[in-house]
Amino acid sequence: AASRFSSRSAASCIMRFKFCGDLDAPDWLLSELANIAKISCVRLKLLSLQVLRYITEGEIDYEKVKKYTRAANLTRSDVKAVISALEYVFSSAGKYNVDFPTLWNELHQLGLPKESCDSLSRPYRDRQEAIRESLKAKVLTLPTVKTSDFRVDYVVSSSAADSLGAAIVHVRMQQSNGETRSFSMTGDKLRLLLSELRAAQSAVGSVEEALRA
Repeated sequence: AASRFSSRSAASCIMRFKFCGDLDAPDWLLSELANIAKISCVRLKLLSLQVLRYITEGEIDYEKVKKYTRAANLTRSDVKAVISALEYVFSSAGKYNVDFPTLWNELHQLGLPKESCDSLSRPYRDRQEAIRESLKAKVLTLPTVKTSDFRVDYVVSSSAADSLGAAIVHVRMQQSNGETRSFSMTGDKLRLLLSELRAAQSAVGSVEEALRA
């Protein structure tokens, strides 16, 4: 079985996989499929459940992991690599909302035996929503602006304004985390800030459209 994964097949050279974000499967994952295929389907399913538990709950029983992989005669580093590969498959499939049939087919296209595809895909199917909820909870979120107000002062002299009568804009924002942020700037700097924010908003919108396509 190991020889099937020793080199990239012609199909995997040109195919893109949804569980990889419509990209080619990484080489390191292909190299670990050989070790995954060495584990019996029953033990692989139990191992998958441990990895899924780690993803969704942050806990894993390493004694059980050793028990499930012992018969495959894997080294300690091999076992760690297999765990990383399974975590990648499940997390990435959840991230891109890949369904059970698609994941099964793509793993099989990469050369994994049908029984092994079952042992990975079925536990994933039962915990797909839990995976997605766990991933959402781990995403970095920044506080949003709840309210904001501003005032404009025209001053005769100021360290922030070089010319007489220049406008100084004072902005105050109340954030969703309860904190208040205040800053002041000249009218020219405010116009520059607004221009950069509009450009950033446009770039984010383009990315979102590309992801939905």
